[in-house]
Amino acid sequence: MQDRAMIARVRNVMAVLLAGVATALYVMWQLATEQQLFLRTFLVERMGRGGVAKLPLGYWNVLALKGIMLYQHLSRRPDALQDVRQRIERRMLRRLQGRGLPRRRILPIPEYPPGGISPERFYSDHVKQGIPCVLRGFIERAPADWTLARLAERFPDTVVQALDRRNRKMINTTLGRIAEDRRRNFIPQQLLLDQNPAFDAYFGIPRSHAYFPVLGRPSKPVLSFLILGLGAGLNANYHCEEGPNWYLAVSGSKRWTLIESEYSWLLYPAARGDGMRRFAEFRADGQGEPSDPDAYPLVEYAPRHEFELHPGDVLFFPAWMWHKTINLDEEGLGITCRYTAPARMSNRYFRGLQLLSAGFWKSCIEVIGSGIRGDMGNLASQTGYNEQETPLY
Repeated sequence: MQDRAMIARVRNVMAVLLAGVATALYVMWQLATEQQLFLRTFLVERMGRGGVAKLPLGYWNVLALKGIMLYQHLSRRPDALQDVRQRIERRMLRRLQGRGLPRRRILPIPEYPPGGISPERFYSDHVKQGIPCVLRGFIERAPADWTLARLAERFPDTVVQALDRRNRKMINTTLGRIAEDRRRNFIPQQLLLDQNPAFDAYFGIPRSHAYFPVLGRPSKPVLSFLILGLGAGLNANYHCEEGPNWYLAVSGSKRWTLIESEYSWLLYPAARGDGMRRFAEFRADGQGEPSDPDAYPLVEYAPRHEFELHPGDVLFFPAWMWHKTINLDEEGLGITCRYTAPARMSNRYFRGLQLLSAGFWKSCIEVIGSGIRGDMGNLASQTGYNEQETPLY
């Protein structure tokens, strides 16, 4: 028994060391190639990928906002220099108004019928280029038992992260308990699918691996989550994450809005959290838009994609693309998979802030270390969250 415990401790130490080395090498590669020692990141005005229309925000306005957000991030004072920031945002607004640019412009999103795009073309046209798309009916006739109640019967002891209404804290509980509670005391957030290999077969996740090849071979996601959105009208404010997303609608329908990272300054990004994701700083109304639109007038000038997803549909969108959702039904369950297939850098500035975050290093070491040990399920016990998340629910 003691020998096994010693072996386990040595294995854990070695996994952490190897994960630390891997993270350091990744960061150095990012600094040298993508960030170009932060010079390109901070001195180039464009935030997102090429091919997206650039709005006349003003080079010096953007440079000033980058400097302010960097100071807020490094000083851990996310509300610092707000008066200066607001003056710059007002200058941006006057430039947009002076050019007579349209507001709330809706852009089409590429959609494909069942079998309408091959994995190879999907990768070349969308993953590598950072262009979102919808695959309708990817799971044809999505099973009727993909509901919270049936999942709780099949996987009752699975660990779930939930927001406790009583103390506004994120906690761990079980899927069975969440199904019984029905949002009286807990607002369910998500569960890590990697802790239970049976989920992969149940939802057919391996079928998606071919769409994200690495060196020409299908790859598994770094992490995959079942998002547990319960309650018609439940909405998530605008936010973006550091990895490309493959989202499979499981039960219920949702209305989605996507906004390119190029338009990040129009969404008032907040300098909060560990750098793994960003939120718009405003409180959202029932549609996920600013509850005080007069205080955040730039939002309306951001072109966006708007559409609905139904069970069996898949949505792909690249890293750092802003998105919000609204539940159209009482349930809005979905699976999100995070892949690492090579693709264009979609937001060097947000990535740069991330590389300067202790939380990013900690998260990378935990995920890589768990992968080395082969116990990704241990990540399910973590209840860390961005400080802007809990007010959304």
